[in-house]
Amino acid sequence: MTLPAPDDLLQNFRLSYQAREIYRLLWDNQNRSFTMREIRERLAEIGTQEQLDRRRRELNKYFEIAHVRSGIDTSYQLIGVKERSAEADRGISERDRAAVLRHGRCAMCGRTPLEDGVKLQVDHKIPQEWGGSDALENLQPLCEECNRGKKNLFASYDEFAAEIRAAIAHESVHVRIGELLKAFGDEPVRSDILGMVASPPGDYQEDWQKRLRELRVLGWEIEPSRRKEDGRSVAYYQLKKWEPWPEGNVRQEIRRRERKRGY
Repeated sequence: MTLPAPDDLLQNFRLSYQAREIYRLLWDNQNRSFTMREIRERLAEIGTQEQLDRRRRELNKYFEIAHVRSGIDTSYQLIGVKERSAEADRGISERDRAAVLRHGRCAMCGRTPLEDGVKLQVDHKIPQEWGGSDALENLQPLCEECNRGKKNLFASYDEFAAEIRAAIAHESVHVRIGELLKAFGDEPVRSDILGMVASPPGDYQEDWQKRLRELRVLGWEIEPSRRKEDGRSVAYYQLKKWEPWPEGNVRQEIRRRERKRGY
């Protein structure tokens, strides 16, 4: 599908003004990529750094954008238009929005509008850029502060969006975890990202860490570590060795090997 001209975006795409201007910049320069620093320098008059970072991610809903790594910088280049279903374009209904917000408490920090003066927002547990839908089970209430922190964290993993979408799509929790670790190569993966992929809406895993440890039965080697971030300790997992998936049901094969070893 041909990339639409910037002035045509209002007709078919629900985008903010800032997102449309970022698109215009990328569309006018389709033969090159831009870092966020360059985007902010070009468009400083239309928004703050945080606003522009968020609005650039807004384009991921409709467009294929290449992520090009160079040292510590990532640059972005407009590639094409994503195929989207009519259902995906309907957005969150007012009924679902009310259902998500009715409990009146942030799902992350527990604060409420009445007691703490926070404003609640509807958040996608799995971001839409990573394949998350507008279905009710993928929505949760978050206060503005928690929602902003989550979006900033997840945005740092945008370059792995395709791999994360592919991992979430697997039926087996063991395969979801393993394929995500493989996609990150020798880079450690945060536990909250692993937990999200291991336990997507509709397939809640009460103890996904146990499923992670069970991969050792298949010959996998996974090294845990912890880092101090924003005053708290965060768990990471790094894949050191992996083996091909066994034929058939992975969970059943793990149980078979455990029984054979007398576990």
